[in-house]
Amino acid sequence: MKIIVVGGGKVGTALCRSLVGEKHDVILIEEKESVLKRVTKRYDIMGIVGNGANFKILEQAEVKNCDIFIALTDKDELNMIAAVLAKKMGAKETIVRVRNPEYSNAYFKEKNFLGYSMIVNPELLSARAIANIVDFPNALSVEHFANGRVMLMEFKISKNSKLSDLTMSQFRKRFGNIVICAIEREGRLLIPNGEATIQEGDTIFVTGNRIEMVLFHNSLKSKMVNSMMLIGAGRIAYYLLNLLKDTHIKVKLIEINRQRAELFSQEFPNVNIVLGDGTAKPILMEENVTHYDAVATMTGVDEENIITSMYLESLGVSKNITKINRTSLLEIIDRKEFSTIITPKNIAVDSIMHFIRGRYNAKDSNLESLHHVANGRIEALEFEITEATKIVDKPLSSLKLKSDILIAAIIRHGKAIYPTGEDKLQCNDKIVVITLKQNITQLSDLIAR
Repeated sequence: MKIIVVGGGKVGTALCRSLVGEKHDVILIEEKESVLKRVTKRYDIMGIVGNGANFKILEQAEVKNCDIFIALTDKDELNMIAAVLAKKMGAKETIVRVRNPEYSNAYFKEKNFLGYSMIVNPELLSARAIANIVDFPNALSVEHFANGRVMLMEFKISKNSKLSDLTMSQFRKRFGNIVICAIEREGRLLIPNGEATIQEGDTIFVTGNRIEMVLFHNSLKSKMVNSMMLIGAGRIAYYLLNLLKDTHIKVKLIEINRQRAELFSQEFPNVNIVLGDGTAKPILMEENVTHYDAVATMTGVDEENIITSMYLESLGVSKNITKINRTSLLEIIDRKEFSTIITPKNIAVDSIMHFIRGRYNAKDSNLESLHHVANGRIEALEFEITEATKIVDKPLSSLKLKSDILIAAIIRHGKAIYPTGEDKLQCNDKIVVITLKQNITQLSDLIAR
């Protein structure tokens, strides 16, 4: 597909990388020539220096022949104007990044009077991810498929875990329809076979239906988040407080900027707002940080977030959530048992790629959902089998799937099946596929040739 991206910032650059990886025809429009040269040289794409809301620039980019137009600059209004103009000029689909809470009202989002195909708000998506984690504090991450029927959770195997030394067969016998679909061990990922063994220090990725996954989560350690401290009154904190306001969770927020602290105090009168540096030890001790079930560190400085979270780990805070924008820093993070990293850029790109893949209809299937886990090294995909193919009506054990691919779940008539080798796929099934391979876009990509 021909895709035009406006804005070569963090999200724009990451999106260009994903689009090139899937062999789309990409044009980047960016006002800063130095940024444009860096991104176009790295990913070998076309680039135009200029304002993405400029009629002549869009003409130069041949927007009339564009399949998807994506506006991702740091200016909401420019993104909105550019997308409206692109649509008028012939772009088939438009995606805009809108971050300002003032534009999060129902009239703008639900009625969508400007006709966007998709509105992306990285901070709102990040806040939802954090709220998900708060619901399941024993997990490092939580993903949903098939309208919530299937869940995927990530867990760290601690020293005294009752899961340690279990084989996959023993695990399946003990937990029924819960499936371990991937294991990360000493930095390496693997799709386990029936005789693989869970070891101390492993990170496991587990899938199952919602009810059984909730029971499995709760069986590992009885833990709930009743109190939470937020460090940094940014956009994520704003959206998160709105998501948590109707829950039982007691929240305290620490913010160093007086103006922002006062603004949040007016907006959220029932939240305890503290003016101070939430990354400083005296403030944390004074505010009894160790008494909180969870702490989310969300300042605008990645290094401050990392160092603060490391300190909180040393104090024994059981659930740490750390916002990191620069993905290069993820390589140096040693995630402990209850540490969760939130990367707004990756969450936004996943959301956009989900939309694009949905529009890129395969011959015999429809890729309905895409999630990246393990810092993007694992892809979890949801396909719908729309017509008979060579993988239908055959036992799964007889299918010659490529290595590092697992069919983790089958959704049939609204019910989830966690298959064995004897199960067969049928037309109109939906399947959840876990893979270490990149750029799987259709069912035929699963089969070894």
